[in-house]
Amino acid sequence: MSNNQPPPNPYGGQQPPNPYGQQPPQQQPGFGQPEPGYGYPQQGQPAQPPYGQPPHQQPDYGQQPQPGYGYPQQGQPGQPPYGQPPQQPGYGYGQPPGAPQGGGSGKRNGIIIGAVVALVAIGAGVFFLTSGGDSGSGPKNDGKKYKLTTPATVATDYKKSDDSDLADDGLDDDDLATLKTLGMTDPQRVTAAYIKGTQLAGTVLSFSGAYGTVKDPQKVADGMMASLRKGATDDGEGTKTELVGGAQTLHPSGADDAVVECQTAKITNTEDGDDKGKVINVTICLWADYSTVGTITPLDLASLVGGSGSSLSADATADLLAKVRKDTRVPLT
Repeated sequence: MSNNQPPPNPYGGQQPPNPYGQQPPQQQPGFGQPEPGYGYPQQGQPAQPPYGQPPHQQPDYGQQPQPGYGYPQQGQPGQPPYGQPPQQPGYGYGQPPGAPQGGGSGKRNGIIIGAVVALVAIGAGVFFLTSGGDSGSGPKNDGKKYKLTTPATVATDYKKSDDSDLADDGLDDDDLATLKTLGMTDPQRVTAAYIKGTQLAGTVLSFSGAYGTVKDPQKVADGMMASLRKGATDDGEGTKTELVGGAQTLHPSGADDAVVECQTAKITNTEDGDDKGKVINVTICLWADYSTVGTITPLDLASLVGGSGSSLSADATADLLAKVRKDTRVPLT
């Protein structure tokens, strides 16, 4: 065979189909080869080798033939010889051999999302119907009306997130109806998620609230906290939530015109896997004044990724709440 002669054709005598639908140029037959047409097989039947010569060997299954004239472009599968089963496409054609592994980041994200969902479930229970007892002395009232907003930044370092996995659905119609039973008139809901630092090593902050007219902030705060404590014992999917101690009434700087209450909870991962049994503590704080009510739940993602750790203390969370309230609460004009 001359150096310019193509290798034996794996298609059994026919030139392989051109992947672009064009006819390849005619090749000169090599020494000892018949002219085109002589003994040429019918379409779809393999050619018989000359007498005394062994039949042409096909490439082993899974091996690619040496590329020659008319061989399909890379990434295009060649047609198998007649009677042979089609070969599976190699890596890169049609489908990869398997989904790429994402290392530990996907697993960590799953843990984070699961914990955030658990926290949102606790926060959602805050606004369910409660009886509410007699109120005590309320905060001072400056006589102004306020509304709640969701600015791009709160508490200096927390940036608003558009990650749907971190966002809280906020209050639904039933929640607003409950606020009305607690003495709030015409409540309007707001919600947002904020993050400080990175999603794997920072702090995510869930914020949810409503604004309107509140007759008795102490009654609303007490009713919200009582419902929060009750709802926290309803375990979410894959998690178990337990209260740590009792609710605390705090007086952070800058919130002397609001009732502020906080509750710490312990969330345990109950889902089977490497992270089963891992625990993280969180603190939820709420406020109520004569125009607005709201809750925040900060979550330390670094401790969550590690599978254990504590959130901000109740005092630190109350201080953060005062800053968030200051940045989200604006006078009505």
